[in-house]
Amino acid sequence: MDQEKIGQFIAGLRREQGMTQEQLGERLGVSQRTVSRWETGRNMPDIGLLSPLTKALGVTVSELLEGRRLEQTESMSPEEAEALVKKVLSLSEGPDRGGPDRKKWGLRYGLCLILSLVETGTLILLMARDPDNWSVYYPAALVTGLAAGFGAYFCLFAKTRLPWYHDVEHINMYYDGPLRMNVPGVRFHNRNWPHILKWVRVWCLLSMTLSGALCLGARALLGPGPVAQWLPMESLAGLLAAVYVPGKKYE
Repeated sequence: MDQEKIGQFIAGLRREQGMTQEQLGERLGVSQRTVSRWETGRNMPDIGLLSPLTKALGVTVSELLEGRRLEQTESMSPEEAEALVKKVLSLSEGPDRGGPDRKKWGLRYGLCLILSLVETGTLILLMARDPDNWSVYYPAALVTGLAAGFGAYFCLFAKTRLPWYHDVEHINMYYDGPLRMNVPGVRFHNRNWPHILKWVRVWCLLSMTLSGALCLGARALLGPGPVAQWLPMESLAGLLAAVYVPGKKYE
């Protein structure tokens, strides 16, 4: 499949319709950046977006995947029809894990991991020196460790495109091997998943680097009270917001 040719075709049709990338994205429920990636050939539209995209651009699915307008008298041979079906099916296959920004997020994760290890080491040292108040430091160490584990998956190995059935069924669960994420009220599909993935990654990196600092700051300012112990609940609320807000906004 010639993604650059298809991207140029999409860009030309969009201009013929007098639409900007942002306007086309709004009609399809995707970002301007996503449309830009299509037009530059870096990504292909998800299978669930083929029908609304072709309607918006005034072409058929066959013409879109061929990257050119087809003459009305032009018939399709069985071999060409089979090739077209294979092209459509290839859009439902999962992309490389981590996506095209994997190196960028991997670098961010690596830097945050170094900071989190320093903070976790400090918390463990404080627990050893002050065993009577270990419960003040333990929640921050726990959140930092969990965020580091989730961050490794979401920054490096998470699916960047969901299977095609997420776009045709109402599915509020994401699963990948042993990982299960069931969020009532949010439908996961390929229009909101890139935004959810982005903000979950941000939550992981922030939790890795700020949990220890917030704990130590609360300890210094407020003493060994319950503020630091509420950190896991506050962090969980942040994770839910990272899923719910973009999930509902782009649903």
